[in-house]
Amino acid sequence: MTLLAPWVFALGAALALVVVALHFLTTRRPPARVLPTARFVPVAEARAVSRASRPSDVLLLVLRVFTVLLVSAAFARPVLDAPGPQVRSVVLVDVSRAVADTAAAMDSARAQLTEGGALVLFGGSDAARSSLSAALVRGQREAARVARGADSVKLVVVAPFTQAQFDAATQSLRDTWPGALTLVRVPIRVDSALGAQPQLVTSLADDPVAPALGVLPARRGAQAVRIVRARASGSDSAWARNSGGVLVEWPLSEGDARADGVVLTGEASRAESRAVAATLVAPLVRMAVPSGALVQARWRDGTPAVVEDTLGAGCIRHVGVGLPIAGDLTLREPFVRFLARMVAPCGMETGAVLSDSSLAVFAAYERGTGVAASLLVTATSAETRLAAWLLAAALCLLLGEWALRTRRAR
Repeated sequence: MTLLAPWVFALGAALALVVVALHFLTTRRPPARVLPTARFVPVAEARAVSRASRPSDVLLLVLRVFTVLLVSAAFARPVLDAPGPQVRSVVLVDVSRAVADTAAAMDSARAQLTEGGALVLFGGSDAARSSLSAALVRGQREAARVARGADSVKLVVVAPFTQAQFDAATQSLRDTWPGALTLVRVPIRVDSALGAQPQLVTSLADDPVAPALGVLPARRGAQAVRIVRARASGSDSAWARNSGGVLVEWPLSEGDARADGVVLTGEASRAESRAVAATLVAPLVRMAVPSGALVQARWRDGTPAVVEDTLGAGCIRHVGVGLPIAGDLTLREPFVRFLARMVAPCGMETGAVLSDSSLAVFAAYERGTGVAASLLVTATSAETRLAAWLLAAALCLLLGEWALRTRRAR
Protein backbone atom coordinates (compact mmCIF):
# COMPACT_ATOMS: atom_id res chain seq x y z
CA MET A 1 0.00 0.00 0.00
CA THR A 2 1.26 3.47 -0.91
CA LEU A 3 0.25 6.74 0.76
CA LEU A 4 -0.20 9.62 -1.69
CA ALA A 5 -0.06 12.10 1.22
CA PRO A 6 2.50 10.55 3.59
CA TRP A 7 2.90 13.79 5.51
CA VAL A 8 -0.61 13.31 6.92
CA PHE A 9 0.35 9.90 8.30
CA ALA A 10 3.58 11.37 9.72
CA LEU A 11 1.51 14.00 11.51
CA GLY A 12 -0.73 11.25 12.90
CA ALA A 13 2.29 9.28 14.09
CA ALA A 14 3.56 12.36 15.93
CA LEU A 15 0.15 12.77 17.56
CA ALA A 16 0.25 9.11 18.61
CA LEU A 17 3.58 9.75 20.36
CA VAL A 18 1.98 12.62 22.24
CA VAL A 19 -0.79 10.25 23.38
CA VAL A 20 1.82 7.76 24.63
CA ALA A 21 3.66 10.52 26.49
CA LEU A 22 0.46 11.66 28.17
CA HIS A 23 -0.10 8.12 29.51
CA PHE A 24 3.17 8.39 31.44
CA LEU A 25 1.67 11.34 33.31
CA THR A 26 -0.71 9.96 35.96
CA THR A 27 -2.96 11.67 38.51
CA ARG A 28 -3.20 9.98 41.91
CA ARG A 29 -4.43 10.78 45.41
CA PRO A 30 -1.53 11.64 47.74
CA PRO A 31 -1.20 9.66 51.00
CA ALA A 32 -3.14 10.96 54.03
CA ARG A 33 -1.23 12.74 56.76
CA VAL A 34 -2.55 13.98 60.14
CA LEU A 35 -1.74 17.66 60.50
CA PRO A 36 -2.74 19.91 63.37
CA THR A 37 -3.89 22.55 60.94
CA ALA A 38 -5.98 20.15 58.78
CA ARG A 39 -9.11 22.02 59.77
CA PHE A 40 -8.01 24.91 57.54
CA VAL A 41 -7.76 22.71 54.37
CA PRO A 42 -10.79 23.09 52.02
CA VAL A 43 -13.05 20.08 51.77
CA ALA A 44 -12.20 18.72 48.27
CA GLU A 45 -10.64 15.70 46.71
CA ALA A 46 -6.89 16.17 46.50
CA ARG A 47 -4.96 14.83 43.53
CA ALA A 48 -1.40 15.31 42.29
CA VAL A 49 0.19 14.83 38.88
CA SER A 50 3.37 12.74 38.72
CA ARG A 51 5.44 10.81 36.19
CA ALA A 52 5.16 7.04 36.17
CA SER A 53 7.78 4.52 35.08
CA ARG A 54 5.08 2.50 33.30
CA PRO A 55 2.19 3.89 31.27
CA SER A 56 -1.17 3.86 32.94
CA ASP A 57 -4.17 2.09 31.39
CA VAL A 58 -2.26 0.14 28.75
CA LEU A 59 -5.43 -1.10 27.02
CA LEU A 60 -6.75 2.45 26.73
CA LEU A 61 -3.36 3.53 25.39
CA VAL A 62 -3.42 0.87 22.68
CA LEU A 63 -6.95 1.79 21.61
CA ARG A 64 -6.14 5.50 21.42
CA VAL A 65 -2.87 5.05 19.51
CA PHE A 66 -4.44 2.73 16.93
CA THR A 67 -7.38 5.12 16.51
CA VAL A 68 -5.05 8.03 15.74
CA LEU A 69 -2.98 5.92 13.31
CA LEU A 70 -6.05 4.60 11.45
CA VAL A 71 -7.53 8.08 11.05
CA SER A 72 -4.25 9.52 9.76
CA ALA A 73 -3.81 6.58 7.36
CA ALA A 74 -7.31 7.13 5.97
CA PHE A 75 -6.64 10.82 5.28
CA ALA A 76 -3.18 10.07 3.81
CA ARG A 77 -4.92 8.79 0.61
CA PRO A 78 -3.89 5.12 0.65
CA VAL A 79 -3.69 3.24 -2.66
CA LEU A 80 -3.23 -0.46 -3.25
CA ASP A 81 0.06 -1.46 -4.83
CA ALA A 82 0.63 -4.03 -7.54
CA PRO A 83 3.80 -6.11 -7.11
CA GLY A 84 6.48 -5.48 -9.71
CA PRO A 85 9.86 -3.88 -10.47
CA GLN A 86 10.84 -0.52 -9.05
CA VAL A 87 11.23 1.15 -12.48
CA ARG A 88 8.58 0.63 -15.14
CA SER A 89 8.37 1.99 -18.66
CA VAL A 90 5.52 3.04 -20.91
CA VAL A 91 6.62 2.71 -24.54
CA LEU A 92 4.78 4.58 -27.30
CA VAL A 93 5.57 3.17 -30.74
CA ASP A 94 4.53 4.67 -34.08
CA VAL A 95 3.12 2.04 -36.46
CA SER A 96 1.86 4.39 -39.18
CA ARG A 97 2.92 4.27 -42.81
CA ALA A 98 5.54 6.94 -42.04
CA VAL A 99 7.71 4.25 -40.41
CA ALA A 100 10.06 2.48 -42.82
CA ASP A 101 10.15 -0.85 -40.95
CA THR A 102 7.35 -1.44 -38.47
CA ALA A 103 8.83 -4.76 -37.31
CA ALA A 104 12.14 -3.09 -36.46
CA ALA A 105 10.28 -0.33 -34.63
CA MET A 106 8.44 -2.94 -32.56
CA ASP A 107 11.75 -4.63 -31.72
CA SER A 108 13.15 -1.30 -30.53
CA ALA A 109 10.03 -0.76 -28.42
CA ARG A 110 10.24 -4.20 -26.79
CA ALA A 111 13.88 -3.55 -25.92
CA GLN A 112 12.76 -0.49 -23.92
CA LEU A 113 9.81 -2.26 -22.26
CA THR A 114 10.26 -3.41 -18.66
CA GLU A 115 8.28 -5.91 -16.60
CA GLY A 116 4.98 -4.44 -15.50
CA GLY A 117 5.17 -1.66 -18.12
CA ALA A 118 2.85 -0.93 -21.04
CA LEU A 119 3.24 -0.91 -24.84
CA VAL A 120 1.06 1.66 -26.63
CA LEU A 121 0.68 1.65 -30.42
CA PHE A 122 -0.32 4.88 -32.13
CA GLY A 123 -0.83 6.02 -35.68
CA GLY A 124 -2.38 2.84 -37.07
CA SER A 125 -0.89 0.80 -39.89
CA ASP A 126 -3.26 2.39 -42.44
CA ALA A 127 -2.59 6.00 -41.41
CA ALA A 128 -0.31 8.18 -43.51
CA ARG A 129 0.88 10.03 -40.42
CA SER A 130 0.52 9.86 -36.66
CA SER A 131 -0.06 12.42 -33.92
CA LEU A 132 2.36 12.75 -31.03
CA SER A 133 -0.24 14.72 -29.09
CA ALA A 134 -2.67 11.79 -29.05
CA ALA A 135 0.18 9.43 -28.16
CA LEU A 136 1.26 11.54 -25.18
CA VAL A 137 -2.30 11.61 -23.82
CA ARG A 138 -2.55 7.80 -24.00
CA GLY A 139 0.96 7.38 -22.61
CA GLN A 140 0.32 9.47 -19.51
CA ARG A 141 -2.92 7.59 -18.88
CA GLU A 142 -1.04 4.27 -19.01
CA ALA A 143 1.74 5.67 -16.81
CA ALA A 144 -0.77 6.43 -14.07
CA ARG A 145 -2.03 2.84 -14.32
CA VAL A 146 1.35 1.07 -14.15
CA ALA A 147 2.79 3.38 -11.48
CA ARG A 148 1.16 1.44 -8.63
CA GLY A 149 3.83 -0.43 -6.74
CA ALA A 150 6.69 1.10 -8.74
CA ASP A 151 9.32 3.56 -7.63
CA SER A 152 9.39 5.54 -10.89
CA VAL A 153 8.01 5.44 -14.43
CA LYS A 154 9.78 6.21 -17.73
CA LEU A 155 7.99 7.42 -20.86
CA VAL A 156 9.61 6.21 -24.10
CA VAL A 157 8.59 7.29 -27.62
CA VAL A 158 9.68 5.26 -30.66
CA ALA A 159 8.96 7.19 -33.88
CA PRO A 160 10.62 8.85 -36.89
CA PHE A 161 9.74 12.28 -35.39
CA THR A 162 8.62 14.08 -38.51
CA GLN A 163 7.41 17.66 -38.42
CA ALA A 164 3.93 16.49 -39.38
CA GLN A 165 3.66 14.52 -36.13
CA PHE A 166 3.71 17.76 -34.12
CA ASP A 167 0.79 20.14 -33.77
CA ALA A 168 -0.09 23.16 -31.66
CA ALA A 169 -0.93 21.02 -28.59
CA THR A 170 2.15 18.77 -28.60
CA GLN A 171 4.45 20.99 -26.55
CA SER A 172 1.81 21.80 -23.92
CA LEU A 173 1.00 18.09 -23.54
CA ARG A 174 4.69 17.31 -23.25
CA ASP A 175 5.02 19.91 -20.47
CA THR A 176 2.37 18.11 -18.42
CA TRP A 177 4.78 15.16 -18.09
CA PRO A 178 6.93 16.12 -15.05
CA GLY A 179 10.09 14.37 -16.23
CA ALA A 180 12.23 13.59 -19.24
CA LEU A 181 11.24 11.63 -22.33
CA THR A 182 13.33 8.84 -23.79
CA LEU A 183 13.17 9.27 -27.58
CA VAL A 184 14.16 6.48 -29.98
CA ARG A 185 14.27 7.54 -33.63
CA VAL A 186 13.46 4.99 -36.33
CA PRO A 187 13.94 5.50 -40.10
CA ILE A 188 11.20 7.24 -42.05
CA ARG A 189 9.63 5.53 -45.03
CA VAL A 190 10.72 6.81 -48.42
CA ASP A 191 8.21 5.77 -51.05
CA SER A 192 10.09 4.48 -54.09
CA ALA A 193 7.00 4.32 -56.28
CA LEU A 194 6.68 7.08 -58.84
CA GLY A 195 3.48 9.06 -58.38
CA ALA A 196 1.18 9.98 -61.23
CA GLN A 197 1.36 13.42 -62.78
CA PRO A 198 -0.69 15.89 -60.68
CA GLN A 199 -4.07 16.76 -62.16
CA LEU A 200 -4.67 20.47 -62.70
CA VAL A 201 -8.25 21.76 -62.66
CA THR A 202 -8.35 25.39 -63.80
CA SER A 203 -10.49 27.80 -65.77
CA LEU A 204 -7.49 29.55 -67.32
CA ALA A 205 -6.15 28.49 -70.69
CA ASP A 206 -2.63 29.58 -69.70
CA ASP A 207 -2.59 28.94 -65.96
CA PRO A 208 0.85 29.89 -64.56
CA VAL A 209 1.04 26.66 -62.56
CA ALA A 210 0.83 24.44 -65.67
CA PRO A 211 4.36 25.12 -67.03
CA ALA A 212 5.90 24.44 -63.61
CA LEU A 213 4.17 21.07 -63.41
CA GLY A 214 5.91 20.06 -66.61
CA VAL A 215 9.38 20.66 -65.16
CA LEU A 216 8.78 19.02 -61.78
CA PRO A 217 11.19 16.18 -60.97
CA ALA A 218 9.79 12.66 -60.74
CA ARG A 219 7.38 12.73 -57.79
CA ARG A 220 7.70 9.99 -55.19
CA GLY A 221 4.65 8.71 -53.37
CA ALA A 222 1.62 6.71 -54.40
CA GLN A 223 -0.93 9.37 -53.45
CA ALA A 224 -2.70 11.00 -56.38
CA VAL A 225 -2.74 14.81 -56.46
CA ARG A 226 -5.45 17.15 -57.73
CA ILE A 227 -4.76 20.89 -57.89
CA VAL A 228 -7.95 22.94 -58.00
CA ARG A 229 -7.46 26.58 -58.94
CA ALA A 230 -10.68 27.60 -57.20
CA ARG A 231 -12.55 26.78 -54.02
CA ALA A 232 -12.79 22.99 -53.74
CA SER A 233 -16.21 21.54 -54.50
CA GLY A 234 -18.00 18.73 -52.73
CA SER A 235 -16.97 16.26 -55.42
CA ASP A 236 -13.31 17.27 -54.98
CA SER A 237 -13.52 16.69 -51.23
CA ALA A 238 -15.24 13.34 -51.77
CA TRP A 239 -12.45 12.32 -54.15
CA ALA A 240 -9.73 13.05 -51.54
CA ARG A 241 -11.73 11.44 -48.74
CA ASN A 242 -12.40 8.19 -50.60
CA SER A 243 -9.26 7.78 -52.71
CA GLY A 244 -6.72 8.91 -50.13
CA GLY A 245 -5.36 11.53 -52.52
CA VAL A 246 -3.97 15.01 -51.95
CA LEU A 247 -6.39 17.82 -52.81
CA VAL A 248 -4.61 21.15 -53.28
CA GLU A 249 -7.06 24.05 -53.04
CA TRP A 250 -5.21 26.92 -54.72
CA PRO A 251 -7.59 29.69 -55.78
CA LEU A 252 -6.65 32.30 -58.34
CA SER A 253 -5.16 35.47 -56.87
CA GLU A 254 -7.52 38.06 -55.48
CA GLY A 255 -6.13 41.53 -54.85
CA ASP A 256 -2.94 43.38 -55.59
CA ALA A 257 0.40 41.63 -55.58
CA ARG A 258 3.26 42.98 -53.53
CA ALA A 259 6.82 41.93 -52.91
CA ASP A 260 6.56 39.30 -50.23
CA GLY A 261 8.12 36.04 -49.21
CA VAL A 262 6.78 32.66 -48.11
CA VAL A 263 8.81 30.10 -46.21
CA LEU A 264 8.10 26.38 -46.28
CA THR A 265 8.32 24.79 -42.87
CA GLY A 266 6.46 22.35 -40.65
CA GLU A 267 4.33 23.32 -37.67
CA ALA A 268 6.10 21.73 -34.71
CA SER A 269 6.83 22.44 -31.09
CA ARG A 270 8.67 25.50 -29.89
CA ALA A 271 11.63 23.20 -29.28
CA GLU A 272 12.04 22.74 -33.02
CA SER A 273 14.72 24.64 -34.88
CA ARG A 274 12.75 25.34 -38.00
CA ALA A 275 14.62 24.08 -41.04
CA VAL A 276 13.80 26.10 -44.12
CA ALA A 277 13.15 23.82 -47.10
CA ALA A 278 12.44 26.56 -49.65
CA THR A 279 11.89 30.29 -49.63
CA LEU A 280 9.91 32.02 -52.35
CA VAL A 281 10.24 35.80 -52.60
CA ALA A 282 8.26 37.49 -55.39
CA PRO A 283 5.25 39.75 -56.04
CA LEU A 284 2.64 37.59 -54.31
CA VAL A 285 -0.92 38.04 -53.06
CA ARG A 286 -1.89 37.04 -49.54
CA MET A 287 -5.13 35.07 -49.35
CA ALA A 288 -6.98 33.77 -46.30
CA VAL A 289 -6.51 30.18 -45.18
CA PRO A 290 -8.51 28.23 -42.54
CA SER A 291 -7.29 28.48 -38.97
CA GLY A 292 -6.58 25.53 -36.69
CA ALA A 293 -5.06 23.32 -39.40
CA LEU A 294 -1.50 21.99 -39.69
CA VAL A 295 0.70 24.84 -40.95
CA GLN A 296 2.95 23.83 -43.84
CA ALA A 297 4.26 27.25 -44.89
CA ARG A 298 4.33 30.75 -43.43
CA TRP A 299 4.79 34.26 -44.67
CA ARG A 300 7.94 36.00 -43.54
CA ASP A 301 6.06 37.64 -40.64
CA GLY A 302 4.87 34.25 -39.35
CA THR A 303 1.31 34.35 -40.73
CA PRO A 304 0.17 30.94 -42.05
CA ALA A 305 0.35 30.75 -45.85
CA VAL A 306 -0.33 27.04 -46.47
CA VAL A 307 -2.28 24.76 -44.13
CA GLU A 308 -3.35 21.14 -44.36
CA ASP A 309 -6.33 19.23 -42.97
CA THR A 310 -6.91 15.50 -42.87
CA LEU A 311 -9.84 14.52 -45.06
CA GLY A 312 -10.86 10.89 -44.64
CA ALA A 313 -8.12 8.71 -46.14
CA GLY A 314 -6.50 11.74 -47.79
CA CYS A 315 -5.97 15.40 -47.06
CA ILE A 316 -6.78 18.87 -48.34
CA ARG A 317 -4.05 21.49 -48.61
CA HIS A 318 -5.20 25.11 -48.59
CA VAL A 319 -2.74 27.40 -50.39
CA GLY A 320 -3.12 31.10 -49.63
CA VAL A 321 -0.34 32.26 -51.98
CA GLY A 322 -1.71 34.19 -54.96
CA LEU A 323 0.42 34.07 -58.10
CA PRO A 324 0.77 36.68 -60.83
CA ILE A 325 -0.88 35.64 -64.09
CA ALA A 326 1.94 36.97 -66.25
CA GLY A 327 5.68 36.64 -65.90
CA ASP A 328 8.23 33.87 -65.54
CA LEU A 329 7.97 33.43 -61.77
CA THR A 330 6.56 29.91 -62.03
CA LEU A 331 9.50 28.76 -64.14
CA ARG A 332 12.12 29.80 -61.61
CA GLU A 333 13.83 27.26 -59.40
CA PRO A 334 12.43 28.59 -56.05
CA PHE A 335 8.85 28.24 -57.31
CA VAL A 336 9.50 24.74 -58.67
CA ARG A 337 10.76 23.68 -55.24
CA PHE A 338 7.72 25.33 -53.65
CA LEU A 339 5.36 23.53 -56.04
CA ALA A 340 7.11 20.22 -55.34
CA ARG A 341 6.21 20.59 -51.70
CA MET A 342 2.62 21.54 -52.56
CA VAL A 343 2.15 18.21 -54.37
CA ALA A 344 4.02 16.14 -51.73
CA PRO A 345 2.21 13.34 -49.87
CA CYS A 346 -0.07 14.21 -46.95
CA GLY A 347 1.93 15.58 -44.07
CA MET A 348 4.92 16.41 -46.27
CA GLU A 349 6.72 13.74 -44.28
CA THR A 350 9.51 12.79 -46.67
CA GLY A 351 12.70 14.37 -45.37
CA ALA A 352 10.81 16.68 -42.97
CA VAL A 353 12.29 15.33 -39.74
CA LEU A 354 13.35 17.12 -36.57
CA SER A 355 17.05 17.52 -35.90
CA ASP A 356 18.75 15.71 -33.03
CA SER A 357 19.30 19.00 -31.19
CA SER A 358 15.59 19.81 -31.43
CA LEU A 359 14.70 16.37 -30.05
CA ALA A 360 17.16 16.86 -27.16
CA VAL A 361 15.33 20.02 -26.14
CA PHE A 362 11.95 18.33 -26.55
CA ALA A 363 13.06 15.37 -24.41
CA ALA A 364 14.48 17.68 -21.70
CA TYR A 365 17.29 15.38 -20.60
CA GLU A 366 18.27 17.69 -17.77
CA ARG A 367 15.09 16.77 -15.89
CA GLY A 368 16.17 13.17 -15.26
CA THR A 369 15.06 9.87 -16.77
CA GLY A 370 12.04 8.88 -14.69
CA VAL A 371 9.10 10.29 -12.80
CA ALA A 372 8.30 9.37 -9.19
CA ALA A 373 5.33 7.02 -9.14
CA SER A 374 3.69 9.01 -6.34
CA LEU A 375 3.23 11.92 -8.79
CA LEU A 376 1.28 9.75 -11.21
CA VAL A 377 -0.87 7.45 -9.09
CA THR A 378 -4.48 8.51 -8.60
CA ALA A 379 -6.93 6.94 -6.16
CA THR A 380 -9.64 4.70 -7.63
CA SER A 381 -13.09 3.99 -6.24
CA ALA A 382 -11.79 0.80 -4.62
CA GLU A 383 -9.07 2.75 -2.84
CA THR A 384 -11.59 5.36 -1.74
CA ARG A 385 -13.52 2.52 -0.11
CA LEU A 386 -10.27 1.46 1.59
CA ALA A 387 -10.06 4.87 3.26
CA ALA A 388 -13.69 4.54 4.33
CA TRP A 389 -12.97 1.14 5.90
CA LEU A 390 -10.02 2.61 7.80
CA LEU A 391 -12.23 5.37 9.16
CA ALA A 392 -14.88 2.80 10.14
CA ALA A 393 -12.27 0.75 12.00
CA ALA A 394 -11.06 3.89 13.78
CA LEU A 395 -14.66 4.66 14.81
CA CYS A 396 -15.06 1.14 16.27
CA LEU A 397 -11.86 1.55 18.28
CA LEU A 398 -13.06 4.94 19.49
CA LEU A 399 -16.34 3.43 20.68
CA GLY A 400 -14.41 0.67 22.45
CA GLU A 401 -12.19 3.25 24.14
CA TRP A 402 -15.24 5.19 25.32
CA ALA A 403 -16.90 2.03 26.69
CA LEU A 404 -13.74 0.94 28.53
CA ARG A 405 -13.18 4.40 30.01
CA THR A 406 -16.81 4.60 31.18
CA ARG A 407 -16.61 1.20 32.78
CA ARG A 408 -13.43 2.06 34.71
CA ALA A 409 -14.92 5.35 35.88
CA ARG A 410 -17.81 3.49 37.42
